[in-house]
Amino acid sequence: MEELRIVVKRNGDKVPYQTKKIYAAIAGANKDSRGEMSAHAISNAVMQTDVKLQGKREISVEHIQDMVEETLMDNKYFKTAKQFIIYRDLHNKRREANKKLMASYSDLLFTDAEDMDLKRDNANINTDAPMGIMLKLGTEGAKSWALSYGLPEKFVKAHKEHAIHYHDLDFSFITLNCLQQDLGKTLKNGFNTGHGFLREPNSIRAAASLACIAIQSSQNDCFGGQSINALDYALAPYVEKSFKKALKKVLLRAEDWLGRDTYHLIPQSIKEDIIDKLIQGNNIRYGLKGEELEAAAKAIHAEIFGKKDIEQYQSFREAKKLYHMACQDVEEETKQAMEAMIHNFNSLHSRAGSQVPFSSINFGMNTTPEGRLVIAKTLDAIDAGLGHGETPIFPISVFTLKAGVNYNPGDPNYDLFQRACEVSAKRLYPNFTNLDAPYNLKYYKPDDYNSFFACMG
Repeated sequence: MEELRIVVKRNGDKVPYQTKKIYAAIAGANKDSRGEMSAHAISNAVMQTDVKLQGKREISVEHIQDMVEETLMDNKYFKTAKQFIIYRDLHNKRREANKKLMASYSDLLFTDAEDMDLKRDNANINTDAPMGIMLKLGTEGAKSWALSYGLPEKFVKAHKEHAIHYHDLDFSFITLNCLQQDLGKTLKNGFNTGHGFLREPNSIRAAASLACIAIQSSQNDCFGGQSINALDYALAPYVEKSFKKALKKVLLRAEDWLGRDTYHLIPQSIKEDIIDKLIQGNNIRYGLKGEELEAAAKAIHAEIFGKKDIEQYQSFREAKKLYHMACQDVEEETKQAMEAMIHNFNSLHSRAGSQVPFSSINFGMNTTPEGRLVIAKTLDAIDAGLGHGETPIFPISVFTLKAGVNYNPGDPNYDLFQRACEVSAKRLYPNFTNLDAPYNLKYYKPDDYNSFFACMG
């Protein structure tokens, strides 16, 4: 009857002795040495090792490995012995890494952030909050796995010796790092957060809110920074939508509507249909000036007041007033939308609820009235700061510079460049990028905002 032998593991656990595990260890080392030993030789080495271990009731794992190593050397299987030694050393390093990880876990669980560097390596995380601690536990575990099991040894060595640095090592085997998204396309097509589909917004207020949600959602799928490449182009269509709604609302309240005494008898649906056709048919948009404004006022005067004679100055002046009232309404809505966006970017949580998304916005190139309004109100919101006047850390705002667009006096957005300089002098943001630099300019296409250089952070 075969004697019952026990293997004592390093953690003190006791398990039955099994020769098949010795066979697996030698076979694995032989494979790494590219087949130095035959199957018969492996079996003989197992039996020789087993003989050396007989006569002992309890055997440590270390002693078994010493005997395997000795047997391989005695039989001059030096390549296999070398691989077995490397295997032992690797597992020793992994055990040390696990001990270090457990020590880090203890510190994370029981030490305040102000007393521990590890809890302060990302200022974007509250590591005294429960979800912040949980994130750091996962982070340290993922880093330990990547260094112990995931990366080739030569890269681990280079990383530990600071010859190279793996940025966001904890997420390197999980997902992509950093994302720049075309928010205009995201809003136009709608998007899914994983919990439901969000359709295209119908106002600047809703669009600005969804911009934050889009960044928050992508932050949960991709690690690192999340950037919007052309905020002013993305949000301009929703300024237009809000303006049309504002003008429609103003015109529905106009006195002497259609110049009829029976104003109150006209069904609401008919009024709305008339106004929709008026706005669309005459391309009445926000920010009209000069002849375009005059033409819009004439169209409103003729349709709403029912008077073709423009010399009736009082009613024509009222038509202009209605248009400007709608412009003021959308300016106020855009102001509030941009303020809410800046506040939301600094309060939304992602990554298990413990971190504010690292967000960036690029803007400054849209010369349409709607785009200019987005730029102006975004700068105003950054200038105003947060609830107690704090400088908003996020989104990191980046103003894109281009001669002919905003860089020189006389350029259509030069006034906004000057405003951006004022805000940057006060808040350190926005930063500035130069689209005229040769390595950026060669990709530039005036009608394609996706050809503009943009950055994250």
